[in-house]
Amino acid sequence: MTGPHLHGANVAAVPGCASQVSLGQQCLNLDHGGVLVAVWPDAESMVSDIETVGQRPDITIRLVGGALIADLNLYDNLTLEAALGDGSLPRHLIPEMDSLLTSAGCPVDWAAWESMFPDTATADAVMQAKVGRALMADPDVLVIDAAEWDDALLSAQRFSHSYTQQYPWRGLVWATHDMNLAIALRGALKEFQA
Repeated sequence: MTGPHLHGANVAAVPGCASQVSLGQQCLNLDHGGVLVAVWPDAESMVSDIETVGQRPDITIRLVGGALIADLNLYDNLTLEAALGDGSLPRHLIPEMDSLLTSAGCPVDWAAWESMFPDTATADAVMQAKVGRALMADPDVLVIDAAEWDDALLSAQRFSHSYTQQYPWRGLVWATHDMNLAIALRGALKEFQA
């Protein structure tokens, strides 16, 4: 299972720096990270763009979102892709995820994850599992579908702050097809903008 990866998006080499992800009229430099709010005309083109850029072997882009597998507990949802890939679990990434979510004010209740399934899990545990599943790919760019993010559980600003502190070399893209949401996000996240 591969997580959705950015169609209309473009990854290009730029003289004097590493590659950039170009999203519409905006660019995110992959050599120093940053935060970007990107707007697509609709949800389908957003996913298509992510999948297109994600096909490059030299860049890993992961989308936070999508459904969890109902028959797997949260921990298994977190580690499934890696287990199916090369068979090894990226256990070294779990402390990173834990540190990120704890510093963002949304600590993971790991003891409950073994017996917690998506249909009975709390909303914050489902959100944590979706973020963690994307982080298990150790991405160069983490893309969050803003329509699926619950700001009441964890504000985009607080998450962005923790993410840029922990991963200053990685990009963070808040993706939306809602222009009003994009304007609100840009206002809330202007201090982190690349």
